[in-house]
Amino acid sequence: MIRHLILFVFTISSLALSAQRGRVGMLEYAAGGRLGTGTGLTFQYFHTDNHVAEAIIYARYEGFSATALYEHHMQVLDVYGLKWYIGAGGHATFYPVGTDRPDLDQTIAGNVFIPGVDAIIGLEYFFRSVPLQMSFDIKPEYNFGILNSLDTTIGAVSLRYRF
Repeated sequence: MIRHLILFVFTISSLALSAQRGRVGMLEYAAGGRLGTGTGLTFQYFHTDNHVAEAIIYARYEGFSATALYEHHMQVLDVYGLKWYIGAGGHATFYPVGTDRPDLDQTIAGNVFIPGVDAIIGLEYFFRSVPLQMSFDIKPEYNFGILNSLDTTIGAVSLRYRF
């Protein structure tokens, strides 16, 4: 199970890093931390200023999850550096034996690998004087398999370094 999750994360990262390079004047990547319902890491690849691929790895409920998203970013009024975004993707979550899910009043009986689909909506600000980006998002997800549930409580604040 863990090998599948590591392979999933490696594949998403490789695709993002092997994408086209060499565009002058644009910061193509952003990487940083994510703090909220789950704590983890986030990596973004900016195909254009409006089209972004994002990979998120985070820990929650004694397990960990890897998420891949495609997002569309749009300008907010005429505020330079402020954008809102919406997107969708999928995730794979691994829970070890005995994981307690208090939100579902359920304890996981064995090692479990759970796939699912995600949506995301958020607001971000890019500080042009320093290559930092801050964002706030809400990322509801639907889990298939033994959980078979909609989780709408996933939200986070992310701080990323753009390069």
